[in-house]
Amino acid sequence: MAEGVTTAAPRLEMRGVKKRFGATQALAGVDLVVAPGEVHALLGQNGAGKSTLMKVLSGAERPDGGEMKLDGAAYAPADPQAARRAGVAMIYQELSLAPHLTVAENILLGVEPMHGRHGGPWGLLDRAAMRDRAARALAELQHPGIATSTVVGTLPIAAQQIVEIARAVAVGCRVLVLDEPTSSLAQADAEALFALIARLRAQGHAIVYITHFIEEAQRLADRFTVLRDGQTIGGGPMASATVPAIVDLMVGRRVEQLYPRGARVRGEALLEVTDLRGAPKPANASFTLHRGEVLGIAGLVGAGRTELLRALAGLDPVVDGRVKLGSVTGPA
Repeated sequence: MAEGVTTAAPRLEMRGVKKRFGATQALAGVDLVVAPGEVHALLGQNGAGKSTLMKVLSGAERPDGGEMKLDGAAYAPADPQAARRAGVAMIYQELSLAPHLTVAENILLGVEPMHGRHGGPWGLLDRAAMRDRAARALAELQHPGIATSTVVGTLPIAAQQIVEIARAVAVGCRVLVLDEPTSSLAQADAEALFALIARLRAQGHAIVYITHFIEEAQRLADRFTVLRDGQTIGGGPMASATVPAIVDLMVGRRVEQLYPRGARVRGEALLEVTDLRGAPKPANASFTLHRGEVLGIAGLVGAGRTELLRALAGLDPVVDGRVKLGSVTGPA
């Protein structure tokens, strides 16, 4: 998706932003610059300051120092609602939708059109206008198939995420922040999201993309910024960055130093799982774990990794299979 570094004037500028919580210096002079039509990856380990920086951007926290600008004008939101009115929208990992309301009610929540110039004598909502504006926002995202009358809580997670992005588009979003947006999505839904991000980028939106998946950032982003210990450590064009170089910036040491391997001796089998079948997952899982061994369990979202471990822990029902722990064998 990324096609190079844009030369447009910045849409968003954050310079020398500082924030302290008691004795903790969460942000110690962070810089972040994003242009219109740019996907900018914000990277860093847990605790690096990414969330605090985005809370400052979204008006949830007031900075102790530094300055922010939107399209060259000073920007200092008093609260998240002021940030949204200015065109800054946050899509958090945990979606902030009202599940009992309809798609249209969620998209226009807080900015509902009213009957008459001042809402009429009874302050009645103009529901036809709400449905129309919501439908136009969904069509702009090329998702007109999501019915505006549907109760949001009945939609799958991927569709709920589209509704939240449509809410940002409907109120005139200039900067869109996506916080770990693929963490709860299956691969097909993630691909659909990537296509949507490409369309938003083409429409001139400035997008800040927060992720722990570096390969995902490489695929999507034009440029990147790395935070570490509340400071801007580095960044630049994503096209010329390598995964090891980005990891070096994130952790402060070379990749090969992260997980030093000591001498290991593989011992006897401690856990043997044979044809384990749960309800509905796993379908058929078998593995053996030996003493002195680290066993990795990998798979896409929805593959059954969590269900496998929950079944082994007795938290989920098991239909069939055999588990041997040490010298004790029995049905799962």
